[in-house]
Amino acid sequence: ALQVLPQLVDVVPEARLNLVIYHMQQNEVQEAFELMKDIEPTSPQEYILKGVTNLALGQQLDSREHLKVAQQYFQLLGASASECDTIPGRQCMASCFFILRQFDDVLIYLSSIEAYF
Repeated sequence: ALQVLPQLVDVVPEARLNLVIYHMQQNEVQEAFELMKDIEPTSPQEYILKGVTNLALGQQLDSREHLKVAQQYFQLLGASASECDTIPGRQCMASCFFILRQFDDVLIYLSSIEAYF
């Protein structure tokens, strides 16, 4: 991944996302965050990765600001008309409510997609 993807980051949009996922899998949160920090999300995948990278960095640095940003990205995607009834949309809403510590709402969203796992 590190031999091919970095060269494609500015050429193929998915390369950046795949490189972010690779860094997250390697527990390289700062590297993943740096790749996403200047991206204005336009696709569900970008919203999810912005949320995930902010969440991971917020946990790592104990930063309420990053956690709040993550919660907002999850909520933006999960509440959108095009994604609210999709599995990723419901997972995002569950993540949003988890960050807010509204665990009853987390259970509602996760229960609604339980049959798909």
